[in-house]
Amino acid sequence: PQGTRDFGPKEMAIRERAFKAIISCFKRHGAEVIDTPVFELKETLTGKYGEDSKLIYDLKDQGGELLSLRYDL
Repeated sequence: PQGTRDFGPKEMAIRERAFKAIISCFKRHGAEVIDTPVFELKETLTGKYGEDSKLIYDLKDQGGELLSLRYDL
């Protein structure tokens, strides 16, 4: 899809080194690692972001649930 790309082995090695340095620095200063989903139920995100809901990208899964991509991730 437009706006996405593949990273080959050389690019991934560079990215991994960069992320390792960044994560190491953040942890030194007390940050903790979290992992959150990039999409949630639309009603959940609309409640969280209120007026910024226009920045939410809507999806519809095969089961009919209304989902949205989190723009902040």
